[in-house]
Amino acid sequence: MRRGVLQGRWRHWMLLKLYRAAFTLAICLFVILFPLWLFTAKRRATLFKRLGWQPYPQSKPSSGKPVWIHALSIGELLSAGSLIQSLRRELGDRPLYLSVSTASAFAMAQARFSLFCNGMFYFPYDVAFAVDRCIDAVDPALIVLVETDIWPGFLDDVRRRRIPCILVNGRLSPDSFRLYRSLRLLFASAFNTFGGIYPQSAGEAQRFLAVGVAPDRLRHHGNLKFDVAASVPDPTVVEALRAEFFLSPGSRILIAGSTHRGEEELVRSCFLRLRSRFPTLRLIIVPRRPERSTEVLRLFHQDGTEAAIASRLARSTPVVVVDRMGYLSRLYALADVAVVGGSFVLQGGQNPIEPAACGKPVLFGPDMRDFPDVAAWLLKAGAAIQAENELDLFAACDRLLSDPEQARVMGERGRRVVTEHQGATERIVRDLAGMVARQ
Repeated sequence: MRRGVLQGRWRHWMLLKLYRAAFTLAICLFVILFPLWLFTAKRRATLFKRLGWQPYPQSKPSSGKPVWIHALSIGELLSAGSLIQSLRRELGDRPLYLSVSTASAFAMAQARFSLFCNGMFYFPYDVAFAVDRCIDAVDPALIVLVETDIWPGFLDDVRRRRIPCILVNGRLSPDSFRLYRSLRLLFASAFNTFGGIYPQSAGEAQRFLAVGVAPDRLRHHGNLKFDVAASVPDPTVVEALRAEFFLSPGSRILIAGSTHRGEEELVRSCFLRLRSRFPTLRLIIVPRRPERSTEVLRLFHQDGTEAAIASRLARSTPVVVVDRMGYLSRLYALADVAVVGGSFVLQGGQNPIEPAACGKPVLFGPDMRDFPDVAAWLLKAGAAIQAENELDLFAACDRLLSDPEQARVMGERGRRVVTEHQGATERIVRDLAGMVARQ
């Protein structure tokens, strides 16, 4: 028995060394072989910082060691909003640091959370010198990872340094689940470094068990996104948005949120058919990536449909393409019908909680694998409709626009689903504050 355990540890140690060597070599080769890669704005902003050449925040010894929250990109950062604000209140004078991995998330973090955090920086690539430099500089009392961003080398260093590390709002996408199961010897040890894993749902908890997480590592489940969505825009904000988008009192609003390439054509076709039946219908479409807004605008201009970019909007137009990040959750409050993107192409679907929290009927496509539990809850409650194709989408939109009472009932059901699943932030913050207090 002991021999088998020692052999398992030896195999894991060798696999970890191979992984870190391969990861380091890959970055070096990529920089050498593809130097133009460095000249993109995104890489210029992040590459060297993530290799450790960046200023790290400094805290006063009298304030205690900091708590470090990491959110990979914009989605994870938005999920962490309520956690960051609540933890700030609990920590008193103790510093709270925030790291991200992308330039867009860093810009949003500065805009939204600078009042709550004592410092921000980029998360290191999983190469030894970058990780060591980062951890030495930050010297945290506790590390909190949000949703996913599992790096075996980083977590091995955290384990050896005996730094408590927690995974909150944990989820495993289908692709990640397959990867972690196929490399279970490497990743099971990484996951079991966490002192606690707070999965988004009972279904996610089962997936964590299936990749080798010890049952005693799992804590109570709950999705932070439900708590973030609790802050629905008040009527004055909604009226300001209506004025900003030149929406007349009689306008009906279709919002397509977080769309991907291939979905805008479907939405465009559906909208043009609907507009022949509902002349006051307006479309507000929000591409997942704002830099695609001009591309989406050209699509609507192909057949002469009047459309405009939101940041340059000067008058009422049938179609508005939004070119800003972090705007969508408020825009859903304008909708008569909300279509969730990333679900009609193979992208796993985007967040359906935001329109449901605003009390809007939710429509999404066949691929909601990144939100399987939330999609199932909304469908079971009669708060959402899953459309298989453009024909289904048109039929669902037509039915809801023709029957405002049905739309209202669906919206109320969605709001109840959101309310029923709130409370994860309070439970997690209470646990985290207790961990910090015991140090």
